Amino acid sequence: MGRTGAVTLPVGPRVQGMTGVVLGSLVLAAHNFSLDLTVASPNSLVTGTVLVITGLMQFSAGARLLHLPCPTLTTLYLCLSVLWGSLGSAKILEGLDIISSDARKDALLPGYVVFLAITLSLAIAGVKQHTLTGLVSFLLGFSMVMEIVALFYPAARWGAACYQTLPVLLGLYYVVGLSVSYCKEGDFSFPGLREESRKDGGEEQIVENDVLTFGFAMNMLPTCAVALFFIGAIDDVHPATPWMALGGLAQLLVSVVSFRREDVFHGTGFSLSVTLWLGLTYGFLSNVWGKTESAPPVLASSVLVLFFFIFFLLSFTKTISDVVYNLCFAIFVLSLPTTGLNSTYLGVSSILLLTVSLYCTFALSMNPGFRKTLVPVGRSVLPEESLRELFSRCRCKNVDQPASSIAGQSPSSDTILGYSKYASADTLGFLSNAVTALAVALLSTGDKSLVLPWVIVPGGVIQFVAGTISFSRGKTFESTAFLVYSMMWLLWGSVRYSGVYRGSEGLGVAAGAASFLLFNLFVIFLSVVINKAWLVLSVVFEVVCVLFLLDSLGVQTSQYFELAVMCVFGAVCVYCFCVHLLNGMCGEEVMSLGSPLLTLGRGRRDRGGEQGCVMADARKANGVKQIAELLKDGGICGMPTDTVYVLVAACNRPAAVERAYRTKKQAEERPMSIWISQLNQLEPARQEFGPLLWDFMKEVWPSSISLVIKRGPWLDRFGLGDSARYIGTPESIAIRIPDCTVATHLIDLVGPIAVTSANPSGEADTTHHSQVLAKLGDNVDGVLCDGPSPENVASTVVNCTKIDEGNLGFFRVGIVPKSRVLDIFDSVRQRQGGNIAATNQQNGDVRQPNGVANGRLYSGRTSDVTMGIANTGFESDDEQSTDEPPEVAVVPIEEQTSGSSIENLLGFDTKL
Repeated sequence: MGRTGAVTLPVGPRVQGMTGVVLGSLVLAAHNFSLDLTVASPNSLVTGTVLVITGLMQFSAGARLLHLPCPTLTTLYLCLSVLWGSLGSAKILEGLDIISSDARKDALLPGYVVFLAITLSLAIAGVKQHTLTGLVSFLLGFSMVMEIVALFYPAARWGAACYQTLPVLLGLYYVVGLSVSYCKEGDFSFPGLREESRKDGGEEQIVENDVLTFGFAMNMLPTCAVALFFIGAIDDVHPATPWMALGGLAQLLVSVVSFRREDVFHGTGFSLSVTLWLGLTYGFLSNVWGKTESAPPVLASSVLVLFFFIFFLLSFTKTISDVVYNLCFAIFVLSLPTTGLNSTYLGVSSILLLTVSLYCTFALSMNPGFRKTLVPVGRSVLPEESLRELFSRCRCKNVDQPASSIAGQSPSSDTILGYSKYASADTLGFLSNAVTALAVALLSTGDKSLVLPWVIVPGGVIQFVAGTISFSRGKTFESTAFLVYSMMWLLWGSVRYSGVYRGSEGLGVAAGAASFLLFNLFVIFLSVVINKAWLVLSVVFEVVCVLFLLDSLGVQTSQYFELAVMCVFGAVCVYCFCVHLLNGMCGEEVMSLGSPLLTLGRGRRDRGGEQGCVMADARKANGVKQIAELLKDGGICGMPTDTVYVLVAACNRPAAVERAYRTKKQAEERPMSIWISQLNQLEPARQEFGPLLWDFMKEVWPSSISLVIKRGPWLDRFGLGDSARYIGTPESIAIRIPDCTVATHLIDLVGPIAVTSANPSGEADTTHHSQVLAKLGDNVDGVLCDGPSPENVASTVVNCTKIDEGNLGFFRVGIVPKSRVLDIFDSVRQRQGGNIAATNQQNGDVRQPNGVANGRLYSGRTSDVTMGIANTGFESDDEQSTDEPPEVAVVPIEEQTSGSSIENLLGFDTKL
């Protein structure tokens, strides 16, 4: 994740998480002390409810720590949330007599065994970085040992209760210690807590996706239940379904966070395991209402095997542990529909998958904790560069490939139109559609109740997640399609399961199916300008909607026709899934979804035959480099700043500067400004600015403050040539160093740039790169995409043309308040005055320096006479007015403090 430097973890989530440890352990201890195994346990409902609430609190604490560099602590809290939630669910089911007292061992043993392994792994890793949390984890693991013993020897529950009080005491010490340290603002810390705060900051920098430990750990819950059943440690798998259900839901969080970590491979893989575990949970729970089916439909299981086999092949670009993990998962899924729970194949495959998941969990816990590879996971057999080269040789060159689809850049069809910290989740949407369609394919020949998990979970829930991620990325078409398809599968799966399909509510169902048919027509219309794959997919889905409508009306359709339609739809989804997954892993378009049938081309100017506007990702160095190359070639581009978006051109490309100036409509009275990245770029002309202005620039930049200074020969050094007339006015020029890493890095690569606002004159400021496209997309060569602007307020523009005379004015007060600018000016004047006074005294000169009267420095407080009186001519960021700059005299302190101050005369406070 690239986290470096010391980071102080917030106290709130840590206290909240450890409070969950205290509460959960205390509830279990009290329950074990009061438990009478000879009679029904009436307090199981209360215990279970409190544990579920504790699990939710613990989950909240872990989720709040996900963005911080503390994977060990985060994994511990998240795993304990599943522990408390699963135990609470089991206790509630026991209190409701759904799980009998004889089945307690079957219900609890798999979870106790798994969390024993998890807590011991985290204890070893935690002691290295968090002494107290590692010890708490070890005590929790030891209490799991006593709980396991109590399942076989009930008298041991007293010992379990005693040992569960130890995490309570240590957790209370932790909570009180952190609370006291927080109240004392870090001046006082309990023994053992200061060391943790110090070491958390630089911890585990070798982890790219720190949530994988939690994901692999949750895989152990269902596989351990099947493995224990196979070896005879438990008599039935069905009571252990709470562990399987919460493990699957937890992996949905792992999937979403993996996409946030831009790990498409593991994000999609864990979403696939979510589908499997939640589907199996439903199958096991079906035993409650008399169903005997526990395995997924044959075709649904087959497509799961296909996907896991694809992941197995692609995992060769990851690590050896990923290769073995995906292979074992494929073998496990393959054994599900063909064999029963008593099968040797299923038992052996579950043990293999359990072992691999345990190894991955242990390795991902140890290696970050000790900041070195203690437990080897293996290197990649096939580097991603080799995979990219392999597909590059196999594919046919597309002469019509857009200019933005170059090496190292995402294809233009996958342009990030909105800022998001998530990777593309299109793989997730296509995978969900494929599993759902192929599960429905054999619906007429199998148990219709089994359609619920295999349609609701992947088609409804997981595809909804894919749609929301696409929406956050600004991909309007994909998000709309995925969300519509999600609702469609939710409706179809629900009504087929509920039995209202052909009842009195059938007409309402038919109306819903007809509405989805109309919605999908709109998707088909849009897909014409997206690509051929989406067009085929949406057309086939239209046939699916027709089948849904006919079925709800009671019209019989051919079983084989429905099977064929679902298989075609699933096959197209599998292809789209493979394309997006490979393109995402390789970083370029190695497989194509087909060019659109209709291209909505922008009428671009004639620049070497290039078509389209290059959309570069500002979060990637290669994206900044691409925009820099365009600017060096004489292009004009949109760029994010510390305020709003601007339109820029390289100063040493006069034709580009003139083109940028004329790109804006009615821009004749809105001259451009100049931006630099370092003040030393003006060093050769330092003498032309004067010591006061130079020190003021040095003190005020980088910031969101533009300085209007006198025009001079120094401007000739930028290579503007004849285009210099478009910069500033004949008397003055606005110049700035932006307080934006991306902007200054781009200027470092290109050199000083000419800047104007990225909107036609008279329109509002441009605060998103999509607005740059909407307003100027036909006229710009590229846009550096960074999503919404950090601020919706333009920069503050300060008039420094008469700064040597002690005069300072404001053309516009923007994001930086006037008082802040004046405070900086005060400090610079005082420093300059002190230096001048010392020099004069050394030379025997008793004259006072500029700005000093009667032995006292003027305050430097200035007033802007143009504010609120007349339009200064600034319509957006860094555009310089042609009006006469305000000339405001410096007022002595005595005059400012009088009742007739200049603030009162003008009617506004200059300190605002």
